[in-house]
Amino acid sequence: MVTICRVASQRARHHWTDWVGVLFFLGLAGIVLWQAPMLGVMLLPLYFYDVVVGIAFLVRRPAKARLEGWGPCITTYGGSFLVQAFLVFASSRHPSWLAFTPAAWAVKTGYCVWLLGIVLNSCAVWYLRHSFSLSPQARELVRTGPYRLTRHPIYATHVLMYLGVLLLHFTPPVVVTVLAWLGLMLARVHYEEMVLERTFAEYAEYRRQVGRFSPKLFSAGTAREKPAQLPSDTLRISSASSPADCRNP
Repeated sequence: MVTICRVASQRARHHWTDWVGVLFFLGLAGIVLWQAPMLGVMLLPLYFYDVVVGIAFLVRRPAKARLEGWGPCITTYGGSFLVQAFLVFASSRHPSWLAFTPAAWAVKTGYCVWLLGIVLNSCAVWYLRHSFSLSPQARELVRTGPYRLTRHPIYATHVLMYLGVLLLHFTPPVVVTVLAWLGLMLARVHYEEMVLERTFAEYAEYRRQVGRFSPKLFSAGTAREKPAQLPSDTLRISSASSPADCRNP
């Protein structure tokens, strides 16, 4: 069962999980910075990305509603860390899985695509910083910057990043991992849109005007997407009077 938990009030500016997020991503940034002299400038964009995400946890506003259940939990943490965990495991246990693509053009193109993706991704996170979260939550509806062109620029730029990884390391294990991430990401988007549409009355119009991962080529009157929803027997809506009643990852 999937539950939308509405938060009626917040006694504190930050939940304890905000500070966990700050320390976790700033810790990742420190690791990247420490490794950068050995691995070169390729890791430096990751450093700035982790810093931006860490700041987002610190400045984000309280949640108004959040989606709970095993489905949202699996897609959230699987989608966030699957590829990174695979890369760490493969580099230490199976380096052959990360063999560079023989074609020199693919390696150069892959790095450029990866770099473009992570820069654009950091920009999208910055615009979302006051509403950022890992799990499906509703804080404020952002429609500025890249969110004027696509409803999910963070995931769209992740696609660019992992396309770059595929071009760099076109091996069967990498292909399988990226495809698994893609499935988790699509499910995660479904859950996020569910809680946003049930929290913000204007979201239905926003989704008619703005494409999911890219700008819409047709007007809102000619291209309408089916609202994100679950069967009524799998969705339960509850209320909470304090942040302690709900998780806040």
